[in-house]
Amino acid sequence: MQDYLNSEMRNQMMVIGSVIKMMEFVNEGTSSTPKFEDMAESWSKRGVITREERKNLKTAATLLKKFWNSVYDRMGKKEQEMLTKKLLKYDFRLIDDFTLQKVYRDMKDSLKYATMPREDFYTWCEEIMEVKCKNCTCDWKSYKLHDLFDDNFTPESTWKLPNCRYAYGEIKKVNNK
Repeated sequence: MQDYLNSEMRNQMMVIGSVIKMMEFVNEGTSSTPKFEDMAESWSKRGVITREERKNLKTAATLLKKFWNSVYDRMGKKEQEMLTKKLLKYDFRLIDDFTLQKVYRDMKDSLKYATMPREDFYTWCEEIMEVKCKNCTCDWKSYKLHDLFDDNFTPESTWKLPNCRYAYGEIKKVNNK
């Protein structure tokens, strides 16, 4: 048998691992009282589940843990480390559809639009201007870079060249000896 998981299998193991994590401890392990045991006990006392259902619930938990441990133990050391590391960062949550759609929109927007601190943006602008704007003769009306700079409030060149407010000429360095 193979000793690694593909990304789909790894995600499935993360879901199973998260369910086990939720079953095992209250508040991410801060309590030594198993959450799953409390749930089965509480539901049973309240008459929500039958004795047979309680037994099935406990059996399901035991079998899920056995499955996880069996697959985990068969994986190579590197795969085990990856699963353990990911599981520590992985959280399984139930959310309503409205919130899920908002999360998807935010993710889509973050992939569509890049954001960065203004100072970093200006540093990138300087680098781009060094290549594109120094000694530039392009007409600003048909140049997309001009629009990008203008839309993002990039400081203009002080050279006041007629073709573009961001264009500038060669800067001569003064030798102070």
